Amino acid sequence: MLTMKWKDIAELLGFAAIVVSMVAVAYELRQTKDALIASTYQDRAFDAIAESNFVSDSEYLLPILVATNNGSDIDRFASLNDVDRARLTSFLRSRMIDWDNEYYQYQHGYLDQDFFETTTKPAIKIWAPKWRALGLTEGRREFKEFVDESLRDTPAERQE
Repeated sequence: MLTMKWKDIAELLGFAAIVVSMVAVAYELRQTKDALIASTYQDRAFDAIAESNFVSDSEYLLPILVATNNGSDIDRFASLNDVDRARLTSFLRSRMIDWDNEYYQYQHGYLDQDFFETTTKPAIKIWAPKWRALGLTEGRREFKEFVDESLRDTPAERQE
């Protein structure tokens, strides 16, 4: 009987150790996820700064963006030479890819709601009509559906 009691105590301690280990693993995973989200946010900030500096300093791209109202003036876009049209198209494609990436991160919980609602979503509403006017389309079905829905909810005069 004494052996049985010690066996029960050992099993109880074993179960307690497993539970404590699982709680510790869950805590570590939460910390890792938080660190990953913070790192991703910092990477996005560095990318945005680098892009802004690149565009500001670009003797090629900045004049094209100014001349076409950031790609909104389709008549002016049509009057650009082939190289400048390719530059603007490439720039707008990179914007589309970047915001598709942010939407993907948001869908999977790596982009917080506030950042998505105040930064990503408004930017998509502004830039999507521009890339679409040039014939660019979203590659991922889910992103295309999100852009369609966003543009339906946006008055046409705000999409410029």
